Amino acid sequence: MSVIDQDFQTNRKKVGDHKGHAVWGPEEKPAKLGIHGTWVAVDFDLCTGDGACLDACPESVFEWVESPGHASSAKKADPAKEEACIFCMACESVCPATAIKITPK
Repeated sequence: MSVIDQDFQTNRKKVGDHKGHAVWGPEEKPAKLGIHGTWVAVDFDLCTGDGACLDACPESVFEWVESPGHASSAKKADPAKEEACIFCMACESVCPATAIKITPK
């Protein structure tokens, strides 16, 4: 089973921004979407779009974003309100795909 790269900020390059948060490559749409966020990071290539993180987050950090043509799911949990995170780790603990990494700032 794959898990989010725990050292993505060292191992990957920032390739852009999406809704106010960083995107860490590689990004080759629609096949590779990279990791979205920095201290609330979601590996879009692992995210299966089950929504557990959206349900678990007490601060509504995540929003759905469409990802048409991606192999794992047609929607992803985007850390659109990353700055609202209180670092409770609820989202990371419930993610069945281990696609989330929380790094307190």
